Amino acid sequence: MIDCLRQLTTLSWQQVMQSGGKGPNKAGLGFTYYPDNALRRVSRPGWLSEEVKIAAVRASQRMRIFGVYIEHTFYVLWFDREHSIVPV
Repeated sequence: MIDCLRQLTTLSWQQVMQSGGKGPNKAGLGFTYYPDNALRRVSRPGWLSEEVKIAAVRASQRMRIFGVYIEHTFYVLWFDREHSIVPV
């Protein structure tokens, strides 16, 4: 997780958003926006503005870091250690 956070501080946001991929050859941070319906289990209505899109980065094969990206800053909301919030 710490290595992921270090990468977030050293890469440009264009590099972060372009890193990674899906499928059997996953690599990089894999920055991904998630639709609201994918997060219904963990979110409460009204706790975050509907204008804000929740995203995640891949911290490891299983761990994800969820947050919001606003004006070139990624604000961490929670850590998903087991990739259980939005399963593979």
